[in-house]
Amino acid sequence: MRKLLAALASSALLVATIAPPSASAWWEKGHRLVGKVAWDHLTPVARRNVKALLGTESLADVAAWPDVYRPLVAQTGGWHFTDIPGDKTTYDRDRDCPTQPGVKAGSYNDKWRDCVTDRILFFKSRIGDLKLDPSERAESLKFLVHFIGDVHQPFHASGVEKGGNGIQVTAFGQDTCGSKNNCNLHAIWDGYLIDHRNLTDAQYLARLEAEIRKERLAAGSTDPIAWTEQSKILSDAAIVPKGADIDEAYFTKNIPLIDRQLELGGLRLAAALNAAFTAPPAVFHPVDQEKAK
Repeated sequence: MRKLLAALASSALLVATIAPPSASAWWEKGHRLVGKVAWDHLTPVARRNVKALLGTESLADVAAWPDVYRPLVAQTGGWHFTDIPGDKTTYDRDRDCPTQPGVKAGSYNDKWRDCVTDRILFFKSRIGDLKLDPSERAESLKFLVHFIGDVHQPFHASGVEKGGNGIQVTAFGQDTCGSKNNCNLHAIWDGYLIDHRNLTDAQYLARLEAEIRKERLAAGSTDPIAWTEQSKILSDAAIVPKGADIDEAYFTKNIPLIDRQLELGGLRLAAALNAAFTAPPAVFHPVDQEKAK
């Protein structure tokens, strides 16, 4: 089994170098920005731990990896979102977070379920667990980076029309969202509005960090349930009818909310890593071990 998982992970990393960004979460740019904001707010010891686990890769480099891994292991698909029904704003684990395949609700094996809210807690518990192999901790770190990004995309907390995927729209009068042929409300929030800013990663990061400093923004709650519920409220406010046109007025109204979610996602990821990594790393990444010989 370990060899099989290693082979799947290796295949996923190969595909990551050739595959286009997935439309199932923040597009790659949004995930990179969350990782970059987080890096800026890590403690020195947390940075050392991240480097020990990821080697030459950065948080931004690995941030979109679970979207590539997702088609290889079908069960991980449900880990990227939590479906709170349209008429609800609060999270109910039994209603909104499915049990794992073959696991009975409330049974001994029902500790972790298949939604982003639960999986953030699961992977957070693993990244600092020194009893685990460093490769398992590194993989857990990749998932955590991605899922904290996912839960801050508001439509990843909504069960309305499959998180907005079923709400077909046009964007500034066009049937496509940039390079995406399928223009729906989920895609608009995944990345089209981010791309409409037409900023490089460096320019966008500078904008986010300037706002964090100006607003003295802090991570706030450390509870993924609170993050999920906040996202659901934001998605409810951003719903449009099927066939609506996403225009400049919609962009102007909602891009500040997206920026804030990217900022909070990065700050909360940093807070999670700072809390998990309080001691210097006990091991080097395999790449660093080779260099040390």
